[in-house]
Amino acid sequence: MNASKPAALTALPAAALAAGAYLLLMPWDPRAEVPAGPGSTTLTSGHTVWGVALFALVLAVLAAAVGRITARPAAAMVGVGGTPAALLLASYLSHRPAPDGFAGLWSVDWLFTAALMVAGTGLVAYLARRDRTPELLRSGFRDALLPVAAVAAAGLAAFFAQAVAEHGAAAARTAAAVLALALGHGLGWALRASGRRPTSTAALAGGGVVLIAVVDSAAVPLWGWTAPDLLAWAVAGGAFALGAALAHAVHPARPAASH
Repeated sequence: MNASKPAALTALPAAALAAGAYLLLMPWDPRAEVPAGPGSTTLTSGHTVWGVALFALVLAVLAAAVGRITARPAAAMVGVGGTPAALLLASYLSHRPAPDGFAGLWSVDWLFTAALMVAGTGLVAYLARRDRTPELLRSGFRDALLPVAAVAAAGLAAFFAQAVAEHGAAAARTAAAVLALALGHGLGWALRASGRRPTSTAALAGGGVVLIAVVDSAAVPLWGWTAPDLLAWAVAGGAFALGAALAHAVHPARPAASH
């Protein structure tokens, strides 16, 4: 039997169960506010402590099962972690936020939560492998978990840099470019130190910027919001990618296995 078939046969049911757990335990509107108690006029989050805890437990069990059976943590990351992340994005886009000062931060909230679910399920799957060794855990962190964290960090940094740049003034764009350059260099240095090649670093940094830009812009046609400032995104994303690339150009390369 093809080695990919057992992984698919395990990951697909796990993904379906993860989706079911999300729909059952998480509020479909992630911003929904409900009364704190019967007859109460105080509103609180639609999320409950037991609901979030049980949902996290279900994901951990499913990720452990996939990692144990298939020895492929990537299958758990995509199926068990990626499925609820996609549902969370759909739920955000299905509900226009209230016009307050935090409405524009929904994409940041999604990116952070999605990265937490994907990386968390991957970690559990690695720990559950029958052939687990210290070296395998180190390589798993380097090859699977670190890239997820890098993409999330790149997206978050680019988002806040473009938020500064979109003010329009030359000084704001310059400050945003310097900020993004510094943050990109920091991420590039960390990836270079972990053994990443320049092409891999560029792909992770650029991928994070593109991901957050696309997700954040998806709300424009759905909610009728103002079109994104493409120049601000170009300044932030370009400076961030340049900073990441400079980490390899400025610092001497270190021998490492290819990725």
